[in-house]
Amino acid sequence: MYEHRDTKIIKFINEFGFCEIPQIEKQFGLNKARAYKIMQRLVKRGYVIHERIFYHRHGIYRVTRQGAQISGLPRLDKVPVGIYEHQIAVIEIYIKLMREYPDAHWMSERAMRKTGSMPRVGRNRDRHYADALFFLPDGKQIAIEVELTMKSKNRLDDILSDYVCQFEINEVWYFCAPDVFEKVKKLAAKFRMIKVFKIPSDTTDNNTSDSSVG
Repeated sequence: MYEHRDTKIIKFINEFGFCEIPQIEKQFGLNKARAYKIMQRLVKRGYVIHERIFYHRHGIYRVTRQGAQISGLPRLDKVPVGIYEHQIAVIEIYIKLMREYPDAHWMSERAMRKTGSMPRVGRNRDRHYADALFFLPDGKQIAIEVELTMKSKNRLDDILSDYVCQFEINEVWYFCAPDVFEKVKKLAAKFRMIKVFKIPSDTTDNNTSDSSVG
Protein backbone atom coordinates (compact mmCIF):
# COMPACT_ATOMS: atom_id res chain seq x y z
CA MET A 1 0.00 0.00 0.00
CA TYR A 2 1.60 3.28 -1.09
CA GLU A 3 1.69 6.28 1.20
CA HIS A 4 -1.07 8.88 1.16
CA ARG A 5 1.41 11.49 -0.06
CA ASP A 6 2.32 9.23 -2.97
CA THR A 7 -1.34 9.17 -3.99
CA LYS A 8 -1.47 12.97 -3.84
CA ILE A 9 1.65 13.21 -6.00
CA ILE A 10 0.17 10.87 -8.61
CA LYS A 11 -3.05 12.89 -8.70
CA PHE A 12 -1.12 16.16 -8.88
CA ILE A 13 0.94 14.99 -11.85
CA ASN A 14 -2.06 13.75 -13.80
CA GLU A 15 -4.19 16.80 -13.02
CA PHE A 16 -1.89 18.61 -15.44
CA GLY A 17 -0.77 15.63 -17.53
CA PHE A 18 2.90 15.98 -16.64
CA CYS A 19 5.26 18.04 -14.52
CA GLU A 20 8.93 18.50 -13.69
CA ILE A 21 10.65 17.83 -10.39
CA PRO A 22 10.68 21.50 -9.21
CA GLN A 23 6.88 21.59 -9.17
CA ILE A 24 6.77 18.42 -7.05
CA GLU A 25 9.28 19.95 -4.64
CA LYS A 26 7.23 23.15 -4.32
CA GLN A 27 3.82 21.53 -4.08
CA PHE A 28 4.79 19.01 -1.41
CA GLY A 29 7.50 20.92 0.46
CA LEU A 30 10.27 18.47 -0.42
CA ASN A 31 13.97 19.00 -0.87
CA LYS A 32 15.56 17.70 -4.06
CA ALA A 33 16.97 14.52 -2.57
CA ARG A 34 13.68 13.53 -0.93
CA ALA A 35 11.62 14.38 -4.01
CA TYR A 36 13.92 12.35 -6.22
CA LYS A 37 13.75 9.35 -3.87
CA ILE A 38 9.95 9.40 -3.83
CA MET A 39 9.73 9.69 -7.60
CA GLN A 40 12.19 6.83 -8.05
CA ARG A 41 9.90 4.71 -5.89
CA LEU A 42 6.81 5.63 -7.90
CA VAL A 43 8.62 4.86 -11.16
CA LYS A 44 9.83 1.52 -9.81
CA ARG A 45 6.32 0.57 -8.67
CA GLY A 46 4.92 1.32 -12.10
CA TYR A 47 2.77 4.35 -11.29
CA VAL A 48 4.86 7.00 -13.02
CA ILE A 49 7.06 7.33 -16.10
CA HIS A 50 10.14 9.56 -16.20
CA GLU A 51 11.42 10.82 -19.54
CA ARG A 52 13.54 13.65 -20.85
CA ILE A 53 11.93 15.83 -23.50
CA PHE A 54 14.50 18.61 -23.87
CA TYR A 55 18.27 18.65 -23.52
CA HIS A 56 19.58 20.72 -20.59
CA ARG A 57 16.19 20.74 -18.92
CA HIS A 58 14.56 18.70 -16.17
CA GLY A 59 12.95 15.48 -17.28
CA ILE A 60 9.20 15.14 -16.89
CA TYR A 61 6.98 12.78 -14.96
CA ARG A 62 3.65 11.48 -16.22
CA VAL A 63 1.51 8.65 -14.95
CA THR A 64 1.17 5.14 -16.34
CA ARG A 65 -2.17 3.43 -16.88
CA GLN A 66 -1.82 2.07 -13.36
CA GLY A 67 -1.25 5.58 -12.03
CA ALA A 68 -4.19 6.94 -14.02
CA GLN A 69 -6.52 4.52 -12.23
CA ILE A 70 -5.60 6.26 -8.99
CA SER A 71 -5.90 9.79 -10.32
CA GLY A 72 -9.34 9.52 -11.89
CA LEU A 73 -8.22 11.17 -15.13
CA PRO A 74 -6.94 9.52 -18.32
CA ARG A 75 -3.18 9.38 -18.67
CA LEU A 76 -1.40 11.71 -21.05
CA ASP A 77 -0.08 9.54 -23.87
CA LYS A 78 2.21 12.16 -25.37
CA VAL A 79 3.69 15.35 -23.95
CA PRO A 80 2.52 18.34 -26.04
CA VAL A 81 5.87 19.90 -26.92
CA GLY A 82 4.26 22.92 -28.60
CA ILE A 83 2.64 24.08 -25.35
CA TYR A 84 5.23 22.66 -22.95
CA GLU A 85 6.28 26.01 -21.47
CA HIS A 86 2.66 27.07 -21.16
CA GLN A 87 1.73 23.93 -19.23
CA ILE A 88 4.63 24.37 -16.82
CA ALA A 89 3.56 27.98 -16.25
CA VAL A 90 -0.02 26.85 -15.53
CA ILE A 91 1.26 24.45 -12.86
CA GLU A 92 3.35 27.20 -11.28
CA ILE A 93 0.32 29.52 -11.20
CA TYR A 94 -1.70 26.73 -9.58
CA ILE A 95 0.91 26.32 -6.84
CA LYS A 96 1.02 30.08 -6.26
CA LEU A 97 -2.76 30.51 -6.09
CA MET A 98 -3.36 27.51 -3.84
CA ARG A 99 -0.83 28.90 -1.38
CA GLU A 100 -2.68 32.22 -1.37
CA TYR A 101 -6.14 30.63 -1.26
CA PRO A 102 -5.72 27.26 0.53
CA ASP A 103 -9.49 26.74 0.83
CA ALA A 104 -10.15 27.32 -2.87
CA HIS A 105 -10.74 24.58 -5.44
CA TRP A 106 -8.93 24.30 -8.78
CA MET A 107 -10.35 22.46 -11.78
CA SER A 108 -7.78 21.95 -14.52
CA GLU A 109 -8.52 22.00 -18.23
CA ARG A 110 -8.06 18.22 -18.28
CA ALA A 111 -10.62 17.77 -15.51
CA MET A 112 -13.05 20.14 -17.22
CA ARG A 113 -12.77 18.28 -20.50
CA LYS A 114 -13.57 15.01 -18.76
CA THR A 115 -16.61 16.36 -16.92
CA GLY A 116 -17.84 18.56 -19.77
CA SER A 117 -18.03 21.55 -17.42
CA MET A 118 -15.71 23.76 -19.41
CA PRO A 119 -16.84 27.22 -20.53
CA ARG A 120 -15.95 27.80 -24.17
CA VAL A 121 -15.33 31.23 -25.62
CA GLY A 122 -14.24 32.49 -29.02
CA ARG A 123 -15.78 32.24 -32.45
CA ASN A 124 -16.89 29.08 -34.24
CA ARG A 125 -13.98 26.77 -35.08
CA ASP A 126 -11.56 28.85 -32.99
CA ARG A 127 -13.27 27.92 -29.74
CA HIS A 128 -11.08 28.66 -26.75
CA TYR A 129 -10.91 26.82 -23.45
CA ALA A 130 -9.83 28.34 -20.15
CA ASP A 131 -6.68 26.91 -18.58
CA ALA A 132 -8.56 26.29 -15.34
CA LEU A 133 -11.54 27.22 -13.22
CA PHE A 134 -10.76 28.51 -9.74
CA PHE A 135 -13.52 28.36 -7.13
CA LEU A 136 -13.04 30.71 -4.18
CA PRO A 137 -14.57 29.98 -0.75
CA ASP A 138 -16.94 32.96 -1.12
CA GLY A 139 -18.55 31.30 -4.15
CA LYS A 140 -16.77 33.26 -6.86
CA GLN A 141 -15.90 31.29 -9.99
CA ILE A 142 -12.74 32.52 -11.69
CA ALA A 143 -11.52 31.54 -15.15
CA ILE A 144 -7.73 31.26 -15.20
CA GLU A 145 -5.77 32.17 -18.32
CA VAL A 146 -2.01 31.95 -18.75
CA GLU A 147 -0.68 33.99 -21.65
CA LEU A 148 2.98 33.57 -22.61
CA THR A 149 2.67 34.69 -26.23
CA MET A 150 0.38 37.30 -27.69
CA LYS A 151 -2.65 36.23 -29.67
CA SER A 152 -3.83 38.47 -32.47
CA LYS A 153 -5.72 41.55 -31.28
CA ASN A 154 -8.98 40.40 -32.88
CA ARG A 155 -8.68 36.88 -31.48
CA LEU A 156 -7.99 38.07 -27.95
CA ASP A 157 -10.72 40.69 -28.15
CA ASP A 158 -13.21 37.98 -29.20
CA ILE A 159 -12.23 35.85 -26.21
CA LEU A 160 -12.45 38.73 -23.74
CA SER A 161 -15.82 39.83 -25.12
CA ASP A 162 -17.24 36.32 -24.93
CA TYR A 163 -16.22 35.94 -21.30
CA VAL A 164 -18.61 38.77 -20.44
CA CYS A 165 -21.45 36.53 -21.68
CA GLN A 166 -20.38 33.62 -19.47
CA PHE A 167 -22.68 34.47 -16.58
CA GLU A 168 -21.40 31.69 -14.33
CA ILE A 169 -17.91 33.24 -14.51
CA ASN A 170 -17.47 36.09 -12.02
CA GLU A 171 -13.97 37.12 -13.05
CA VAL A 172 -11.18 36.16 -15.45
CA TRP A 173 -7.61 36.29 -14.18
CA TYR A 174 -4.98 36.61 -16.89
CA PHE A 175 -1.41 35.77 -15.90
CA CYS A 176 0.87 37.18 -18.58
CA ALA A 177 4.54 36.97 -19.47
CA PRO A 178 6.29 40.35 -19.15
CA ASP A 179 6.48 40.98 -22.90
CA VAL A 180 2.72 40.58 -23.41
CA PHE A 181 1.49 41.98 -20.09
CA GLU A 182 0.95 45.59 -21.22
CA LYS A 183 -0.77 44.57 -24.46
CA VAL A 184 -3.23 42.26 -22.73
CA LYS A 185 -3.82 44.80 -19.96
CA LYS A 186 -4.65 47.47 -22.53
CA LEU A 187 -7.17 45.25 -24.35
CA ALA A 188 -8.72 44.09 -21.07
CA ALA A 189 -9.09 47.59 -19.62
CA LYS A 190 -12.67 47.98 -20.89
CA PHE A 191 -13.83 44.80 -19.14
CA ARG A 192 -14.32 45.16 -15.39
CA MET A 193 -14.37 41.41 -14.82
CA ILE A 194 -10.96 40.85 -16.44
CA LYS A 195 -7.96 41.12 -14.11
CA VAL A 196 -4.45 41.06 -15.58
CA PHE A 197 -1.36 40.05 -13.61
CA LYS A 198 2.28 39.77 -14.54
CA ILE A 199 3.67 36.26 -14.12
CA PRO A 200 6.16 36.25 -11.22
CA SER A 201 9.76 35.86 -12.33
CA ASP A 202 10.22 32.68 -10.27
CA THR A 203 7.46 30.99 -12.27
CA THR A 204 9.72 30.42 -15.28
CA ASP A 205 13.11 30.14 -13.57
CA ASN A 206 13.13 26.35 -13.26
CA ASN A 207 14.41 25.42 -16.70
CA THR A 208 17.92 24.27 -15.87
CA SER A 209 18.23 20.57 -15.27
CA ASP A 210 20.06 18.94 -12.40
CA SER A 211 21.39 15.53 -13.34
CA SER A 212 21.04 14.33 -9.75
CA VAL A 213 17.31 15.05 -9.74
CA GLY A 214 16.11 14.37 -13.25
